Amino acid sequence: MARSLRNGDFDLALAIQSPSSPDRWYRVLLDRARALSGETVLSCDCVGWRQDARNAAARRAVAAGRSDTGLRVPRGCKHTDAAQVLLGSPAGTPMPRYRTDHPYVGATRTRWAPLRDFVPEDGWGIQEARITVSDEPYHLVLLQATGTTGTTATAAIAFAACHPAMLGSRAAPVGDWGGYTIAASFCRQAGVPLAGEPPLHFAEELSGRGTTRRSSLQPGTSNREILAIGDQRDLGDGLTPAQRAENTLRLFLGPQHALLERQGFLDVSSGLYPGRVYRLRRDPQHRYERRVRVFENGIYQKDFCIVRAQSVPEADQFMTVYFALIADERRILSVVQRGNIFPPHSDGQERETVPAVWQARAG
Repeated sequence: MARSLRNGDFDLALAIQSPSSPDRWYRVLLDRARALSGETVLSCDCVGWRQDARNAAARRAVAAGRSDTGLRVPRGCKHTDAAQVLLGSPAGTPMPRYRTDHPYVGATRTRWAPLRDFVPEDGWGIQEARITVSDEPYHLVLLQATGTTGTTATAAIAFAACHPAMLGSRAAPVGDWGGYTIAASFCRQAGVPLAGEPPLHFAEELSGRGTTRRSSLQPGTSNREILAIGDQRDLGDGLTPAQRAENTLRLFLGPQHALLERQGFLDVSSGLYPGRVYRLRRDPQHRYERRVRVFENGIYQKDFCIVRAQSVPEADQFMTVYFALIADERRILSVVQRGNIFPPHSDGQERETVPAVWQARAG
């Protein structure tokens, strides 16, 4: 399988806006495997990095046997330079805390329903600064979230200063990029990778015989259409809250969404109780939540009833429970009191033939 951000092989270190188009964004990725060995290896999906424009001449000299300089020059671009500086900043610096009425926090919580429960209202930090990338000014936003378990995740989003923007208009990109980065980080810290598709990114297109190049956004649903969820009725996208929630669930689960639709459930191995597996089932008509089946060492033992705390789309509820069992299992189990525990098949007689196999979490 090809290595990718979606498959958890990379961390999103920085999302940076193109000065030439406000709707064009580049992703700077950190190689996770190399980082574990102490190396900082960054890549970018901009044309300059992909064509290795910075080091092309040096590498050609190496290929021709005229120099070995290129062997010591890593591939890079101005975007990876900016991310390198950010990664080199002192870690753990306290950020000013903000509550959910801040536009950045509100947009992130709206787009990523699980974060509404996993991050308390005062668990958000924000820092903003002016930075320069290859003589071009940018407005940097650092968004930090501290979960109920004490885990912390930070996202970096850089806006090109040549595109005038107020705080409110920056909120949607912060919610898109920042929410994805934070949700993925929480999942990985819990030992379970977030498999969902990242927000769309800038890609190079080749035409003719390869001599003519142009750049465009990848085709497909926009960030706003994919990521905007919750109970907002009209975001100008023509979608209902249920449709937005389904799109976000599909984004969050990635390839597992097709598996969920095909078999009607997903399994989550417990991080607290070895041998326990939670089977999250879904109503085929997507109308109401189903009880969670609990397996101990492969044997179906009981059902947990975890109901919606507020009026949200069914897909929001499924994603929230799935995320919470991965990232904050202890807290979600705390709401399962005696009255929420039922005998097997308490809300349906389906007998799944797929065994519930517990797997230890990575990391």
